[in-house]
Amino acid sequence: MTLWPKLILLLAVEVAALAAMIADKQWTLSSGTPVVLQTEPVDPRSLFMGDYARLNYTISQLPLDGEAALAGDKDFKRHDTVWVALKPDPAGAKAISLHHQRGAVPPGLIALKGEVEDFDGSRWVRAGNRPTRQHTLSVRYGIEQYFIQEGTGRQIERPTGGEKVTIRVAIDTRGKAGILAVLLDGREAYRETLF
Repeated sequence: MTLWPKLILLLAVEVAALAAMIADKQWTLSSGTPVVLQTEPVDPRSLFMGDYARLNYTISQLPLDGEAALAGDKDFKRHDTVWVALKPDPAGAKAISLHHQRGAVPPGLIALKGEVEDFDGSRWVRAGNRPTRQHTLSVRYGIEQYFIQEGTGRQIERPTGGEKVTIRVAIDTRGKAGILAVLLDGREAYRETLF
């Protein structure tokens, strides 16, 4: 095989790989179940960096003990796959239980696949009038960054008038999530498009 056919074959493989990545994302967005997730600030001084927003969700830190402890499995290690059972709610989906296997997610709930970042993190929470230490599971879902048009991140970084930022995601049958839209007080501020 000469040089030109090799270059053309290499280019065709690269274009096919790129098209497969785009098709996979679009399949998740178009076939997934829409769910709203509540956000929490990552760093109050710098939520917006460059041309993307870093996002943290209330379901990123999941309680393993105490009154708010989630049902299901508790014995996770760093980099384990975790299946989080979500109950949809217009104000923000609620995590119900944690599982090692997708099949353990109770019927009627949405299964979101994540990766354990930290399996025995602890943080202080207020229980009644006194703070108590609570063990948590830190989870990444692959939707922690959202790329936006340059110079338009101020609304996400510092919402005006106490606006609340939530994210509408689509969760497909494989448990994979993709961001559909950024919502400010329930109304769409940014919508994901193919291009």
